[in-house]
Amino acid sequence: MAASAPASPEWLSIGHACRLLGVNAATLRQWTATGKLQAYRTPGGHRRISAAEIAALSQHEAASLKAVAESVVAELRTRYRSLAQSSVAHEGWLADIQPSARGRYHALGDELLGLLADYLHGAPHRRTRALGRARAIGREYGELAREAGVSTAQAVEAYLLFRRPLLEVLSRGLAGQRGAAGHLGRIMRDAERFLDEVLVGITRAEGAA
Repeated sequence: MAASAPASPEWLSIGHACRLLGVNAATLRQWTATGKLQAYRTPGGHRRISAAEIAALSQHEAASLKAVAESVVAELRTRYRSLAQSSVAHEGWLADIQPSARGRYHALGDELLGLLADYLHGAPHRRTRALGRARAIGREYGELAREAGVSTAQAVEAYLLFRRPLLEVLSRGLAGQRGAAGHLGRIMRDAERFLDEVLVGITRAEGAA
């Protein structure tokens, strides 16, 4: 919806507003078309959006994202613990892992889910910390595997055994969450990037030996 020319200079370009909200221009134009945000056009035909509305929407979106992420990560914890106790997790060479090492793997996995929640909705410094710790956890996974006589390829295989269904649960959980549709793409991209850092850590553990 286009508003009349503003009396206040606190109006932002589409590009600036997109960067602040973390959305693309098409989404922002849809929000202005549906009235979610007010906009006006300059004499040159460019859209401008209220900085105050952007700030308020940013706070609302952050609170919504936090609620969605926390709810879905709680479901992931339940799913992870179920996977850890499944028969698949105790087949082949996985069955030979000592109880102490298995317990450490589970503790790291649980920590990883907490860090994932931080990465999905935290402040920039918390996201950076979570990403760094994810890679460190990957190295610990790799070191535990090496101590157990497990190759890097096998360690990656074991990690993927849990990564794939966790991403599937995340996707399904978001699809079923009220108000999550607008966050689905962003959360899935962030989750994949975060979990990829663990893979990087696992592969680097071998080189650090």
